[in-house]
Amino acid sequence: MGREDAARARVVDQGLRGLLRRATSDAHHRLDSGWAGHDLQERGAYVGFLAAMAAALVPLEADLAASPPEALPPDWPARRRTDAIRADLAALGHPAPPAPAMSRAQPPAEVAGLLYVLEGSRLGGQMLLRQALASPDATVRDNTRFLRQGEGQRLWPSFAAWLETRPASDADGAVAGALRAFSLFENAQSARA
Repeated sequence: MGREDAARARVVDQGLRGLLRRATSDAHHRLDSGWAGHDLQERGAYVGFLAAMAAALVPLEADLAASPPEALPPDWPARRRTDAIRADLAALGHPAPPAPAMSRAQPPAEVAGLLYVLEGSRLGGQMLLRQALASPDATVRDNTRFLRQGEGQRLWPSFAAWLETRPASDADGAVAGALRAFSLFENAQSARA
């Protein structure tokens, strides 16, 4: 069985979403564990969280924006959160990360994996939003654009449907893209710890 046939068999057996979930479960666990114990009700912890997220999110979204439009979901512009996280950081008195000096288009096969991590972080953000909204600090409660972005738009179900339209031959690239995205978030998290 050739490499493409093996990839197709894995995707057919598990679905690309299931394959990505299993291939990234260790990285996902490490990232979640790294945030455990951070009290996002406290302004300093919340700003640190946003700064770490921005350090990975901003360059990833810039690279995706430089990618071929046909490699992205049709509603890609509605999914972008760079402006929201920059606005939150600015309102909290923290410098937002600059735009990357150079963005690079992502290989179409990797786009699905990068987006899997970004869209998954949006889901996880819903739990974190509840924590931030319970803050006694009004500046934390009032600056949750990033965590609220896309609220009510059913972005995860539409992403999951789009993901399953990706060709089976994209499986290895999608896993590589997802692992790279997790690595960027882990590195940003470690730099803030």
